[in-house]
Amino acid sequence: MSIRITGGIFRGRLLDVPPQGVRPTQDRVRAAIFSSLQNVIRGAKVLDLFAGTGAFGLEALSRGAAFACFIENDRFVMPYLRKNVRRLTGGKADEKDKAAETNRLLIVRSDAVSFLTRDPVPCIADIIFADPPYDAEGEWSKKILFHLSRRSILSPDGRVIIESGAKSPLIEAQGWDVCREKLYGETRVCIYRIHGSRVPAQDVK
Repeated sequence: MSIRITGGIFRGRLLDVPPQGVRPTQDRVRAAIFSSLQNVIRGAKVLDLFAGTGAFGLEALSRGAAFACFIENDRFVMPYLRKNVRRLTGGKADEKDKAAETNRLLIVRSDAVSFLTRDPVPCIADIIFADPPYDAEGEWSKKILFHLSRRSILSPDGRVIIESGAKSPLIEAQGWDVCREKLYGETRVCIYRIHGSRVPAQDVK
């Protein structure tokens, strides 16, 4: 199985997908998400939580992001992530290291909650992508927003994009505004902003 980068300098390039352990976001869904970010992606600093194949972070780099940090904890999935990053960007990734970096990217072996609560962060992010396992009650979305609210790693006008199952409830958390929410078949995509931040017109539902 393979998926493609949908836009930018890597457009059409294939990414290798492990046979188990990941649920890649469909190309059409990723393309729609990045269409909504087209005015803010260039020059952005991006965190890709639950990175898997690295599709979100690599798509961001392809479309002009200045920096992408990939967070992945599955030791079976990690080689695929490193291979995809290396093949598209030329970034080196030493399997012996917890993290491997260039001036444009960083790969961190960590689970998402540990990263959000304890691990050193390389930058204040403008965009945070999170594609956790689907769950019926939206618990992952709650955890991500809760931990982000307790640690200042998102820029004041930044965005958090969380993918979840369409059957899970829409999560509205204290301190956050839902500025876009859309269903794509079995997938729900929500874009959150810190409550009170200025919301550009293109981010209004």
